Formats: sequence, C-alpha cells, structure tokens
Amino acid sequence: MELTQDILKQYCSHLKNVKYKGIVQDVKLEYCTDMDDNNINEGDQHIILRLIRIRKPMRNKGFGSIVLNDIINLADRYNIRIILYASEKYGSKITGLYKLYERFGFNRIANDPDHKMVYNVLIKMNVQ
Repeated sequence: MELTQDILKQYCSHLKNVKYKGIVQDVKLEYCTDMDDNNINEGDQHIILRLIRIRKPMRNKGFGSIVLNDIINLADRYNIRIILYASEKYGSKITGLYKLYERFGFNRIANDPDHKMVYNVLIKMNVQ
C-alpha cells in the first residue's frame, strides 16, 4: 500500500485520540512529493513533520520522543524520508532541538535559515 495524506491524517488521529489519548495534544504530518531544494529531489516522496505537541502536564517525561519514534517507524515501513523544521516557537532552544533530532537519525541541512532537518531511511538502513 502506498502512503497518502489520508493515511497520515488517520495515523495522526490514532496517535492523538487512541494510542496517546490525554498525552498528545496535537500531531501534524503532511505527505509531499514536490520539494526540490537542499538535497531533496523533485518528485521525491516525504513526510513533513509539522508538529508534535504534548499536553503541558505530560511534557518533559519522554512522550515527545516516544511519538517521534512512532512516526519514524511509520516512515521506515513506507521507506520514506521525514523533513522537519526545528523551531524555538514553543520555548526550546535550537541547539537542544538539533541534539534531540540527531539522536533519532535526523541530519541538519547546512546553512538552512529555516533549520531544516532530514531523516533519510536509506542512510539509517546503511548504518545499521
């Protein structure tokens, strides 16, 4: 089965309303095929990780990492990369976010003003 935006929407709903009910406030994933800058080939399929928001009382307990790991497992199943843009919008420092995402196999795009990071399934598969 091929990944679609509908599958991602259902997956986000499942994480929020079933698997991590009361923990996850919101998860936003977007299926894309049309980016062609900074090491992303035109027509290349990828997921853009827009948001993982954990409810305030549940923050700093590892749930964000658990949800991120679930999303990575989904990407691995579909053999598709993940792109995210690290942001200080919710109070985290960029350097800390870089370290966190790098622990999960994301790579920074050099000199990207939007703090773009990429998780590439093929890179991870070759390392293991």
